Amino acid sequence: MELGLSGRRLAAAAEISQPFLSQLESGQTSVSLATLYRIANALGVTGPELLPTPLREGIEVYRRSDFTEFPVADRVGSASGVGLGRVGRTINELFDFLIEPGEHIAEWFESTGEHGVICLEGCLRVEFDKGDDVTLSAGDVLFYRGPSRHRWHLESETACRAILVGTTT
Repeated sequence: MELGLSGRRLAAAAEISQPFLSQLESGQTSVSLATLYRIANALGVTGPELLPTPLREGIEVYRRSDFTEFPVADRVGSASGVGLGRVGRTINELFDFLIEPGEHIAEWFESTGEHGVICLEGCLRVEFDKGDDVTLSAGDVLFYRGPSRHRWHLESETACRAILVGTTT
């Protein structure tokens, strides 16, 4: 975040000394919770946003702002979801779909790898080209492996929210 505050102005706004702020920035000292929140307020953020997230190797965190909106089909009136793609990982797709009544979602998809669909609310039917239809209600989970050709249908009169997780082949 770039606010244009000098170290001296930030220290004054947070009611701490500039030398203390310099020591804090260089890791030579630690900060109390009260001081952390004063610095956060001066920067216009929350206290937890200033704390580093201690993650061990192999743990990744993505924030909502990291996701991209994707329409289900290249057609006006299509449902859309937000998704995250990860290259070079076993789990490389994660999508959050909110499907409203009347939105188009019945495009055929071909997938390889393994997928999981979690229905969080509403009712969703997954139609497979080999005739194996599966209807998911809130709380239901479906796993399937590719190669697979399938499409979705909204089966409730209210919106359906579903999470799709995909793996590489």
